[in-house]
Amino acid sequence: MILLPIAGYYIKSIDAKKRNIAKDRIDINTNVNITNMEKATVGIKNKEPSIDISFEFHTRYEPNVGEIRLEGNVMYVGPKVNDTIKLWKNEKKILQDVDVEVKNFLLRKCMTIEINLAENMGLPPPIMFPTVVVGKKSEGDTRYIG
Repeated sequence: MILLPIAGYYIKSIDAKKRNIAKDRIDINTNVNITNMEKATVGIKNKEPSIDISFEFHTRYEPNVGEIRLEGNVMYVGPKVNDTIKLWKNEKKILQDVDVEVKNFLLRKCMTIEINLAENMGLPPPIMFPTVVVGKKSEGDTRYIG
């Protein structure tokens, strides 16, 4: 049986606010923070050790234009569960490869939600979209494998 590192996730809180209309340039900053970890198990018949990871995904539109905050949990399964839990309990740190895996997953999932929220609130999307420019050749390798 092949296990994917992320067994699931859910959003438990969404808070989105538009405060002011931008008069000039808007700076958009996004942070992904792991707020807690607990040892858990997943599976119906064969219980696999896992980590229930609490997170906060926060995008700010400055100066004081708005913000979007998502909070939720990710279930991580993999061979480094015990080492990750031990490091978290002792130092509140995460093994680098687990951190990268979880945060890349959250960037894909949460940005999708935030793009929709931002559009409905009249805020710019939290990421730049590619644009078509007539008469201009692209420079370099533009292939994408996603």
